[in-house]
Amino acid sequence: MRADRVQLENAVLNLAVNARDAMNGRGTLTIATGTATLAAGQVGQCAAGAYVTISVVDDGCGMTPDIAERVFEPFFTTKDVGKGTGLGLSQIFALVQQLEGEVAIASTPGEGTAVTLYLPRTADAVAVAVPLPASVLPVSTNVAPAAPAAAMLDILVVEDDPRVLTATIGALEEIGHRAIACDDPLAAPALLAANPTIGLIISDVLMPRQTGPEMIAALSPLYPHIAVLFVTGFAGEVNVAQFGGHDVLRKPFTLNGLERAVIAALAAERAPSPRSTSGSRRNKGLATCNPLRCDWG
Repeated sequence: MRADRVQLENAVLNLAVNARDAMNGRGTLTIATGTATLAAGQVGQCAAGAYVTISVVDDGCGMTPDIAERVFEPFFTTKDVGKGTGLGLSQIFALVQQLEGEVAIASTPGEGTAVTLYLPRTADAVAVAVPLPASVLPVSTNVAPAAPAAAMLDILVVEDDPRVLTATIGALEEIGHRAIACDDPLAAPALLAANPTIGLIISDVLMPRQTGPEMIAALSPLYPHIAVLFVTGFAGEVNVAQFGGHDVLRKPFTLNGLERAVIAALAAERAPSPRSTSGSRRNKGLATCNPLRCDWG
């Protein structure tokens, strides 16, 4: 099986969080791995062959068939307002489809739910790594396939969902950047003032107290040199003009996709950094930038 490690970890974590919520904090959560040999169409639209399986099983409230049929739809959620975006399972579904696998769900009201991911099993153990696509959807039409890696950056990540915030910070650190967490857009100005080396803001779009575009519109006159990247799990068409011309990265995305999005944001035109004349190792030689954003449910 070949998959992006961070995306796969996030998928299992999201399934576990959903299972925990379904049990209301009390019950048994089981995570199991295995293998299966499937006939064509035996599970969803899967091709015949060998698969690795990852199952997350709970003994919580369960779901009726009509609810279970809709759980992978973007923005569909049975949770109370503010407790879920309805994007987590849709992103897991997108990841599995990207890997040419399938997802099976079995649920009974009052007895619990089992979600099983079927991921194609590779014949070789570890060969030369095969690059994954930049993201499920294109990051930007003007990103060169062989773009050079960005120098290490201090990046402010603005995201109100703690799960998404943690996952995004981990991904940024894995590709060599220093991430600064911000769980409230209204706290961003103070963090920017306290960290003058920040060169990029990665922001969620929809947040309770202030949207990402509203936050950036207020910050841009004060920090015109800082690049911006918006990340969103929204499945519809994106009007870039609504985001001030900044790039928008779709979720779920791979590490390669995130890195390419960061590079694209840095390549966008912006005011020169006030630190550029000091030879800062983080800003020296970098083009002007614009940020992106991300979230999941």
